[in-house]
Amino acid sequence: MKNKRILFIAPASIPVNGAEAIVNVKLLKLLVAEGYKIDVISKKAKWEHYPLMQEEKLQSELESVNIIEVDNSFSLKTLWLHLMAWKRFHVAFKGVHWAYLASRVAKQKLSEHNYACVITKNYPSELLGCFLKRKYGLPWVATWNDPYPHERFPEPYGKGPHARLSLLKRPILNQMAIYPDAHIYPSSRLKDYMQSYLNVNPDKVHVIPHIVEGQSGNVSAEKETSCLRVCYIGCLDGPRQPWTTLEAISMFRKASPESRIQIDFIGTYPDGSVEKTKELGISDIVSFNSPVSYKESLELLKKYHVALIIEAPCPEGVFLPSKVSDAMSAGLSVFAVSPANGVLHDLYDSKSIQYFSDVTRPQTIAKEMTRMYGDFLSGKLLDPIVPEEYLPESVARQYENVINGCSR
Repeated sequence: MKNKRILFIAPASIPVNGAEAIVNVKLLKLLVAEGYKIDVISKKAKWEHYPLMQEEKLQSELESVNIIEVDNSFSLKTLWLHLMAWKRFHVAFKGVHWAYLASRVAKQKLSEHNYACVITKNYPSELLGCFLKRKYGLPWVATWNDPYPHERFPEPYGKGPHARLSLLKRPILNQMAIYPDAHIYPSSRLKDYMQSYLNVNPDKVHVIPHIVEGQSGNVSAEKETSCLRVCYIGCLDGPRQPWTTLEAISMFRKASPESRIQIDFIGTYPDGSVEKTKELGISDIVSFNSPVSYKESLELLKKYHVALIIEAPCPEGVFLPSKVSDAMSAGLSVFAVSPANGVLHDLYDSKSIQYFSDVTRPQTIAKEMTRMYGDFLSGKLLDPIVPEEYLPESVARQYENVINGCSR
């Protein structure tokens, strides 16, 4: 029998505090169900996009959960830990001291167990994967849900795939290209984006999307039939803003004043959002609401017909938002307001996403809303078509192949 013990290093995982943690916890649940014995190294959240969830049942099924807390304020201790991180990883940036403390836990775990591999998830877990591979020869599966490093996020988040890095960060990319035994991306576009500067051997590169759990179908019995209910659940911050969408809703309302529609934003949102709805005359059909826990959000989805996804106006949409998987799991139609060229438009072209508009063009957003509302009135809202590779059994099979392919 193959070794099924895994060291899973994911700063964002347990407790669940945002989209990244949700994606990572879904994978943990799947791997545990497939018989893997997993030790998790995580980070205590200092902030949260949702009320925290501790995932007690999952924690009881894992071999161990090691949550490491760090102090990010300046002190002699913090300075010393950053110096120790420089000595161990040969890189320096704010927050790297978590990786140093996590490496001490990882070393202890390696002295106690024989692992098939280490799986690293979000930043800065890659430093530990590299350290464990170089020092101990532990096979390393590096997963990338976002571009790496942060400076190379697409505009307007970062400065693009070829942004200059500081002298203290430049060694990182060489290590990321050389040491992982496998690279996993959730989309082909993110793979191609990072390959443009990592240039990894293609045999080591895999595309495995986020999991769509237990699709329930769009159960009409739980929903209103006289009013189209649309929801956006998650964060609206930074470059991802609601303004063009709100303008489009106003245009739709003026063109269809008798329409019965309710659009609820649930999560964090920028200052001035509520005032903007009043200014545009849509405050009676648009609401902004406080965040709820992830578990509560899944229950809320059952009351809606359409899940709204809003992305930032990037030159290319390389992200696969976790909310897409949640909407598909709930059987909701998806309306993506996204870059014209990107992952979500690819899903729209393949009929997996039902409604789509360029995030920069409020007129086309309003036009697509009109089409969506017409489908609702005629009882023909389009159901999601979940690609086979998103299903749990497919994701499990793909991970098994990757783990077996690189295990020692």
